[in-house]
Amino acid sequence: MSLGKIIFGDNQFLGVNHSSQHKASKLYDYYSSSEKIIETLAYAYDAGIRDFMFTTHDRYELVFSEIDRSNIFPEMNYYPCIPYAHKYWNQLMDNSLAAVIASTISKTSASKLPMALLASISGRHSRLIETIVLLENLMCNGLNVKGVFLQNAAFDLLLAMKAYNLIDDFYSAIDNRLGILPGFITMNHSLALSTLTENIGIEKPVLCANFNLSGSRMHPSFNTVKKSFASKKSINIAMSIFGSGANPNDSLDFAIKMMKSAHVDSILFGSSNAQNIRNNAQRIFKSL
Repeated sequence: MSLGKIIFGDNQFLGVNHSSQHKASKLYDYYSSSEKIIETLAYAYDAGIRDFMFTTHDRYELVFSEIDRSNIFPEMNYYPCIPYAHKYWNQLMDNSLAAVIASTISKTSASKLPMALLASISGRHSRLIETIVLLENLMCNGLNVKGVFLQNAAFDLLLAMKAYNLIDDFYSAIDNRLGILPGFITMNHSLALSTLTENIGIEKPVLCANFNLSGSRMHPSFNTVKKSFASKKSINIAMSIFGSGANPNDSLDFAIKMMKSAHVDSILFGSSNAQNIRNNAQRIFKSL
C-alpha cells in the first residue's frame, strides 16, 4: 500500500498557524462551517491530491457524513491521526471523568468492549488498542480509510517511556487486525526510526516528521534528521515544510529536492488558499 506524493493536511481547519495566533483564530472561526471545509478539500481534490491526513476532531463528523452521503471525493484516501487528546479535554471541561468514559464506551460495540478489557487485564493490549482505534474512527464510517497514524503526543511519550510493547500493539492492531497502514508522527525522526526498526523489529515503518529548509523543530538537529531521512530504512512524510519562516518558494524547492534525492516519499501540507494549493500541487507533480 503506497502513499501519494502529496498529502493534504488539516492544520488550517483546526485553526493552527505557527506564525500568527491572530490568523489561527480567524481560521478556526472560518472553518466552523462544514461547507467551508468541504470547499477547501475540493480545491485539493481538483488539484490532483488524493490523500487527506487529519486529526479526529469533532467538527469533521458532519463533514465526513456529507462526503459519504454525496460521494463527492470518490478517489480520496483518508488517514486519521489518533488520539486527538483535546477532544477529551474539552469534554472534561463540561462533564465528569465518569460521564466522558460512559459516553465513549456507549459508542462502541457492547460485544467488543468486555473482550478488549479482559485482554488488556491479562496483558494483551492489542484488543483494547483496536477498540480505541475503532472508537476514534467512528466518524470515518463509509470513507476509504487507508491507514491510521499515532499522534506524536502519544507516540513520542511512549518512545520516552520505552513502552515498546504498546507501540508494537498499536502497529499490530492496525496492520494485522484492521489490515490498513500503520504510521507514526514524531518530533524525533532518528530516535523513532531506531526504536521501531531495532527494538521493535518493524521493517520500513511509515514516519511523519518535520523536515524543512531552516531545520525548524527538527530534533535533535537538522543534520541528524536529514541523515535519518536518507537512511532508506523508513517511508518518510515531510511535514511543516513551510514552518521555518523561509521564503515559501525556497521551502517548497527544498522539499522537492529532498523528494528527488529519495530522502522524502511524501510531502504533507495544508492551506486555506485555493491558488496556493493548486500552485504547490502543480510544482510537486511536475517535478516527479
